[in-house]
Amino acid sequence: MHSIASDCLATLSAHDIARFRLASMVAVLVVGLLSGYLASTQFQEPKRLAKTIMTVVLVGFNWLIALLVIWRLQLSRQLIWLPIVGAVLMLTVTALSAGLFSFLKLDRSSRLTLILAAALSNLGYTGGAFICYALFGAEGLGLANIYLLLWLPTLYLVFLPILKIHQLRIKDSNAKLNLKKILDFRFLALPAVITALTLNLTNVKTPDFVAKSHIVDILVYVASGLSFFAIGLQVNLARLKNYINLYFPLAAVKFVLTPAVALLLIWLLKISGRNLTSLVQNVIIVLSVTPSAIFMVTLSNVFDLDGPLASALWVVTTAAFVVLVVPVLFLLFA
Repeated sequence: MHSIASDCLATLSAHDIARFRLASMVAVLVVGLLSGYLASTQFQEPKRLAKTIMTVVLVGFNWLIALLVIWRLQLSRQLIWLPIVGAVLMLTVTALSAGLFSFLKLDRSSRLTLILAAALSNLGYTGGAFICYALFGAEGLGLANIYLLLWLPTLYLVFLPILKIHQLRIKDSNAKLNLKKILDFRFLALPAVITALTLNLTNVKTPDFVAKSHIVDILVYVASGLSFFAIGLQVNLARLKNYINLYFPLAAVKFVLTPAVALLLIWLLKISGRNLTSLVQNVIIVLSVTPSAIFMVTLSNVFDLDGPLASALWVVTTAAFVVLVVPVLFLLFA
């Protein structure tokens, strides 16, 4: 099976492989969401099952995906500002979203979910990175992967401790985070990221079978399929209208405020004498208008935020991105 699949993929061009990956991910998305939605009526507590599945994804898959992806990245000192812009943009939008959404009448769990939806975007090859490939070719895809370099470390060093505190304070309002409490099996990706960076910077190569057997692709598809199924368990089409008042402020942050901040960061780098190439600038702009990340839904479920709201926000921002934003990007950059 391995040799047949590997031989078939080996005959495909980079463009064909990208198309194959997108088609495969669309199939996984549709099957996962639909099967989860249909199965939701068969379980007494679909929300609890969704949390269990998301925890399995976080603990069983995400740390290994993070390890292999970062380990294999080709790092370049000339492009150091690209991942820095990615991390700064995420943190800036998080701070701005926290301020903007504080005016909404929401409980703490729902507000944190909304902030996560605004701050965490689909930047991988199922979202922003694939659009970069479609617009700018293989070089655009490579730059999109470099942009993500500091995304996971920032996520695990900043966001997860905050979510852990929230979860602890649900049971004890005076709970504080300490080293013992942060040694949580759900934080497994943090040492994985540190290990990957160490291996990468010391030029230790990944085993050959990782690329030949497309291990990362397999892990991504399985993890995504489980995540889409868990989202489907919580999608209630009739209930989507309950969050209409939240879709518009979130869309304003995702598709207006975030690219505005990205353009500001590009301008600040320019006036400081660190000119980015036009391609790098274009990649940053494309990645700044992507929809909410599926990982946002995972974290919302695992850390006892508002799982149904997270699923609804993911569905709506993804649909808006595909229908409205992608055509505009192709008009601007194609």
